[in-house]
This record gives sequence, structure tokens and C-alpha cells, in this order.
Amino acid sequence: MKEPGFWRMLLGALALGVAILVGFAVGLRVGDRNRRQVQPPVSSLLLLPPVDSVAEPDTSAVSPEMEMPEVPETPESPVEPEKPDLTKQQLAQGVEYLATHNRWNRVEMEKIPALAGLWDAVNTYELDEIRGYNERLASTPLTTIVDGLERMPKQGYYAAKTDHVITLSTYIKRLR
Repeated sequence: MKEPGFWRMLLGALALGVAILVGFAVGLRVGDRNRRQVQPPVSSLLLLPPVDSVAEPDTSAVSPEMEMPEVPETPESPVEPEKPDLTKQQLAQGVEYLATHNRWNRVEMEKIPALAGLWDAVNTYELDEIRGYNERLASTPLTTIVDGLERMPKQGYYAAKTDHVITLSTYIKRLR
């Protein structure tokens, strides 16, 4: 018969193997759960200091005689980023794209300076932004969209986040 030390070593190795397999299975389960959770972008985590590390401003050096100049009130409309001056050729290229394409592709539109940002505005039903593009481009499809959104305002998204195409005819039907 074999020594009792051999059986003890064999049983210990078997227990160690089972423990490793259980640990591996638990690790897979936890890792899978973490992948499904939406993680905030790393850049936003790096830019913001922790809330409890923000110090209160020192106001002891401010005298009562010092008054802040009055800041004129701004209109309540959202501030739009300034659009660069576009050439007639760039504007014509934008008008041509809108008039000749029933399927508006986000990637294609972003390459055309006159249409940069328009796809996102249309996708989120941003009436004021779309109206601004229409003022510059005077496009029939944009006029139809503006009229439809004025009659029946919408909110949310038209296309899914993974979809980068808006079919114009379907979009306009949804506005009616």
C-alpha cells in the first residue's frame, strides 16, 4: 500500500485545482457584469477633481467697496457656435447634396463644410439649428423639415445611435 503522505498530497492538489477553477468561473462572471455596465468616458474622469477636494474660495481679500461690473443679460436662446464663413462653392455643394440625396449619411455630410453638424440637428429635431442651416442654404428639404417641426415639434432621436443614415422621405412622413 502507498504512503499516507501521497494521498494527502494528491487530495491537496485536487483541492487546489478545484479552487482555481471556481476562482476562474467567478472572475468571468464578474468581468462579464462589468462589461455590460456603461462606463463614463475616461477623459471626463480625468478632468474633474473629486468633489470633496475642491476648496472654498478665499473672500477675505475682497473689500465691500469693490463691486463687480454689471454683466448685460443675455437672451435666453441657446448660444450657437459661430459658423465659419463659407464660400459660394461650399454652399452650393451643400445645397446639391441635400437636393440629390434621399438618404442623408452622417459621415458624408460632415465632410461637406456647409453641412457639418446638420445631420445631428436633424436627428435630434433641433428646430432652431435646422432653421439656421436653412437660412444659409435655402434648401427645399430643409424648408419642409422646418415647416413640419413647427407644426408638430418632436423630441428625442430619429435614428438609433448606431445608425448613421436618415432617409429623408421617411423622416418627412414622420413629421406629418
